[in-house]
Amino acid sequence: MSNEKQVWDQIFLLNLFSCSEEPLDNLKIQKIVFLSEIEGRNREFAAANYPFFRYHFGPYSKVAANAVRKLEVFGFVDPEFHRPTERGQYVLDYVCEFVRHSAKAVEALEILQTTCEKYRNTKSSDLVNIVYGLRVSVVGMGGKIMTVREIPECVDIIVPAEEKLETFVPFPQDLLGDLVTEFSLRPDDLNPNKPENIAFAKAAIERALAS
Repeated sequence: MSNEKQVWDQIFLLNLFSCSEEPLDNLKIQKIVFLSEIEGRNREFAAANYPFFRYHFGPYSKVAANAVRKLEVFGFVDPEFHRPTERGQYVLDYVCEFVRHSAKAVEALEILQTTCEKYRNTKSSDLVNIVYGLRVSVVGMGGKIMTVREIPECVDIIVPAEEKLETFVPFPQDLLGDLVTEFSLRPDDLNPNKPENIAFAKAAIERALAS
């Protein structure tokens, strides 16, 4: 997956944790992202770029699960309460203006917000059953329409990169570069008491002043 898509998908997840008023468990994270992607697909664009396959409790995305863990480890999401940390909220505030100028980005986040609000008071186990009854086009079955419950295990359901859905990149190249760097830095990399970090920060400031 390209850096551009990875950056957007991380912003997408941060918005999920921002719009939820409850600590989302892993089941609910997976199902809300899946439902949002399905709605995007119904509108012929990729709301995010996470592939999903049929697993034990319905649709599952290993890529999304790894992305959530990375956001936690790198200090963007609180691992206990699944809310953006101060650093995560800073990133959301930083990109907000650019997102507002992208119609597709706005639409994708509206889908996410609506889905999150719709199932806010739904137990994870009940949401699993709701998703099981959903009829979807299954990539791994040649586009056959099936209920999620009917799909054999390990069969691909959504593979955005293969479905020729409209994609978008709401960020200019210079901002993308900054975001790729930001998402690659662990909290320890930002420790101002480490000499190598001071040199890194000075180089970043010099680049910003030169642009």
